[in-house]
Order: sequence, then structure tokens, then C-alpha cells
Amino acid sequence: MIEKKYFRYLKFIFLFMGISIQLISYKAGRFNLFTCGMLLVMVHNILFSFEDYAERFIYFLFNVTYFTFLMSRPVIGMLRGEIWWRAVTDADEYIWFALWLVSIGLYTIFLGGYFAVIIHKKMLQVRRKKKVKVTGQGFKEHLQVVSMLVFYISLPFFLLQEIEPLIFASGKGYLSYYSEFESQLPGLFHTFASFMKISLCVFLSTCPRKRRAFMPLALYELSAIPALIIGVRNPLMLNSLFILVYYLLRDAVENREKWLGKIEKILISVATPFVLMFMTAYAYIRGGHSIGLINPFKYIVDFFYSQGVTFNVIQAAYGYVGSLRLHISPYTFGGIVDYIYYGTIGQKIWGTEALPVGNCLENAQYSHNLSHHLSYVSLRDSYLNGRGWGSSYLLETFVDYGYVGVLIFGLIIGILLIYFVYWFGNRTFLTTIVLLALTSIFLIPRAEATGWLTFIVTVQFWACIAGCYFGGFILSRCKGLQKIFKKLKLYSEKYEE
Repeated sequence: MIEKKYFRYLKFIFLFMGISIQLISYKAGRFNLFTCGMLLVMVHNILFSFEDYAERFIYFLFNVTYFTFLMSRPVIGMLRGEIWWRAVTDADEYIWFALWLVSIGLYTIFLGGYFAVIIHKKMLQVRRKKKVKVTGQGFKEHLQVVSMLVFYISLPFFLLQEIEPLIFASGKGYLSYYSEFESQLPGLFHTFASFMKISLCVFLSTCPRKRRAFMPLALYELSAIPALIIGVRNPLMLNSLFILVYYLLRDAVENREKWLGKIEKILISVATPFVLMFMTAYAYIRGGHSIGLINPFKYIVDFFYSQGVTFNVIQAAYGYVGSLRLHISPYTFGGIVDYIYYGTIGQKIWGTEALPVGNCLENAQYSHNLSHHLSYVSLRDSYLNGRGWGSSYLLETFVDYGYVGVLIFGLIIGILLIYFVYWFGNRTFLTTIVLLALTSIFLIPRAEATGWLTFIVTVQFWACIAGCYFGGFILSRCKGLQKIFKKLKLYSEKYEE
């Protein structure tokens, strides 16, 4: 085991070597050498994570997704001996832009992480988060019961909402979901469906016992299967990652029971490579390709390589930055702006109309979503037929605010990735916000910059929160209801005692 002081020295050696190699290779025009330097900076970030893994595992997992979406393609291309930098364009300027943007993103993440640790030490005068007491015979127990009921009531609405596009896409192909699907369910139906994830996070924020949390989390995992059948893999991956993070969070803040024990660790170790192989094979089948002989190593490598297409997106987008800046901005807060301007509020105040779902001219012209605009200006008819490039928080902040925007936003993300662990368990409402953010923040290297935060401005979020807390208040005051719920075994065993 490396002593902590030597561990720190090793970390900074990797950082110094990585940045030095990048500067030298940039002047020499060596793309592979620059990639090696970028990889060494990533190693520094990983070492920083393991320096205090109990508090920095969220930071670590974000770096894993960062590598997967933004670095895997050049790294794997380099190891394969491919001329990967010519996959999109022959213009060196485009390639260096993508490499430097991804590198600056890495720098800002580790700087934000360091700032978070320093701030935490200065403000609280402690290094480790105090252990929190979980559950109790107070309001939190009543809130736990109400939020659990809201989850089970809203779950069927969510499942039907997910089954509707599955039925639509049956026999039509994967891309028809993006280009042709329009929900026929009433708006109120979608509102109830949106309560599922929110109420789950309220329930989990009350720190239920492991056995009590198992079924809601299992159902949450299974709720992504309809989207997977259509061909959308992200929901299942994000749900799985969220459950893992929640287990790690509970282990980080309490000593009451072990959440990630030997059985769970063995299951994760065994299941992870099979899941990666399955996702790769499924992508082949979805695209109409034959999977051939199953080579586990090749399938796992192909999974990371296919997910790394976002690097190519940034490369291609450089040529359209001027056109993108002519569209409505800002992209960084696109989801929030679209919700306010084209949602119920905007329709009543400014007389706007709701934007349709999927790839269409209306979204390409009027939405604040960069993925729609970029895909339309670069792909045109292919975009209208369901294809798209996606986005990245790096690209959106650069288009809106230049490198200064990338720097500031990246620092904020780096700080939050550390502080999410510090905040968890302190207050139920703050913990709920942290959990909701964690359901999607790992996707932002290839998605909207603030997509993980858009929920905070929605009526559905505040309505569900108000309903759960008001219901918890009523239940705390009504002994008759408590007796009924106790007989129905809705309270935890400790509370019933």
C-alpha cells in the first residue's frame, strides 16, 4: 500500500507529466502524443479520487463517464494504430479544438475538486463528513410513508407513458421514435408520471433501511426496460449508476448497516462486463448488423469506442460555431429556457406554443437545445429522419461564453461532485435535490449542460414536493391514519415498535 504522502506526490507527477507532454506535442503537431498527455491528466484525476474514495466516489464515477464519452475514441484509436483524427475532417484546427476543449474540461474538474476540499476544510474545520443519524420516529418517518405511496401510485403512469412509444415504434424501426412519435396521452397523465422519479428521491432522502429501499430501487431499474426495447440505452445505464451511487452514499454517511457488501460487490464485478457486452451487441442488432462470434474483450472495447462519438461531435461542431451562435441562445440553460418560454408559463404570458417532441423543423429553429440545432445544420434531412449528433456541456458552454464559460462551469461541476457527498443526509429537501441531480449529471459530457438541473424550475417538481411534505404533515397529525398504515405495514419496523 502506498503511503498517503507518496500517493500525493505520484498524483502530481502524473499531472505535471501530462500537461508538459500536451504542450510539447501541441507545438510538434503530434495528436497521439497529446492524447497520451491527456490520459496522464485523467490518471491524476483518478488518483485524486482514490486519495479519499469515501468522499470522492461521485467525482471518480464522473471521470469514468467523462473518459467514456469524450476520451475513449482518441485513446482507443491511438492504441489500435488508427488515424483517428481524420475521422471527421482533415483540418488540424478542428482536431486541436476538440483535444484542447476536452483537456480544459479535465483541468476544470480537478481544480473544482481541489477547491471543494479546501473550502470544506476551511468552512467546517473537518475533513470527513460527520456521520448522520438515519430514520427516526419523527416527521421523516411520515414523509417516508407518503413518498413511498406516491411512488407506487405514479409508477403505473410512468410505465404506460414508456409503453406508448414502444407500441408506436413496433415494426417501424428505432429512428421513427425520434422523428415521428407524438404522445396521445393527456397532459395530466404525464404530470403524474413525472412524480415517479421525484417521489422516489424524496423517499430515498429519508434514508430508509436497505431492505425497505430494495423494491422501489428494483422497480426504478426495471422501469427503463421499455426504453431499452425501443433502442434507447441511456435510461437503463443511468438508473443502474444511480442505484450504485445511492448504495455508496449510504455507506459513506452511516455505520448502521452495510449497503455494498460482498454479495453486491461480486454481483457488480460479474455483471458489469456482461452488461457492456450486451449493450454493444444490442447496438449492432439495432443497427441491423450481424454480431458474429462473441469476443468479450472486443465487445467491451467497442462499447467504449462507440460511446466516444461525442469527441467527433465536438470536432464537427467547430465548423458550425458561427452558425450556432446565430441561433437563439443560451444553449447552456436551454432546457430551462424552453420549459419557461414554451411551457405553460410562456404560453400564457408570451403567447408561445408548446414545442413538439423529437426531430423536427420547429425544434431546429426555435428550441434552445444545441443538439437539435447542430444536428439540423450539419445533417439536414438525416436529422429530420431521426438521426442526431447529441450535445456536450463543454460544447454548449463554449458556444455561449467561450473558454471562460467552459472554465467557470467546469469549476462548478468539480466542486459539486465533491460536495454532493458532504450535503447528503444533512437535510431531507437538500438530499432530494442532490439525488435528483445524480439521476442524470453523469450524462452531461454527451448531453445538455444543465439538463440535470432543469427539474428545479418545473411545476411537477414543486407540486410533488409539496404533496409529499403536506401529506407527511397531515399523517404526523392524524393518529387514526397512522394506525391504519401501521396495520398495513407501511411504516418501518423500528417505528412500529
